[in-house]
Amino acid sequence: MKKTIRLGAAGVAMFAALGMGSAAHAQDNADATASAEVLQALTLTLTTGSSVDFGAMVVSGSGSVTLDPSTGNLDCSATDIVCSGTNDIADFTVSGTAAKAVTINLPSSSVFLLHTDYATTTAPDPDNSHRIEMSAVTTDASDNAAGDPEVTLDASGDSNFSVGGTIDFGGTEEAGSYSATFNVSVEYT
Repeated sequence: MKKTIRLGAAGVAMFAALGMGSAAHAQDNADATASAEVLQALTLTLTTGSSVDFGAMVVSGSGSVTLDPSTGNLDCSATDIVCSGTNDIADFTVSGTAAKAVTINLPSSSVFLLHTDYATTTAPDPDNSHRIEMSAVTTDASDNAAGDPEVTLDASGDSNFSVGGTIDFGGTEEAGSYSATFNVSVEYT
């Protein structure tokens, strides 16, 4: 009988301890804060008459020509390429919320300039005589920590940057004019 009373007493003690445990954990709460920042929509504008223009060149073999977006200077040092004429870089203005950083998105793959006489044809071009590869589109904007080009908007919410690039020749390009359209976009960093 002593065993039964001891087990019963132990059960009552455990039940009481569980009941006290529940009472010891009183309900509690805390406040959280919600916030949001509204930014002015970004506007990207290409300066009127501005474009990436490598000028004219005589091509007798392979090589590359680079248009520096910082200076507008053309590096035409390839042995089989002679450059002449006027070249130009594309100038952009971006507007938005003052003092905010803006990432510039350039084409991540090559852009192909097509010969204007063949631009609408779907015929194969096995020797690439009707296209010029722009293997790099570059900007004068500084890279941010992630390696992306970036500008910071001034106190008025404006900034600008320029775009240039590199075109590559195989030496088989047919004489004529070549052109392409490519996309540049901006977003808040």
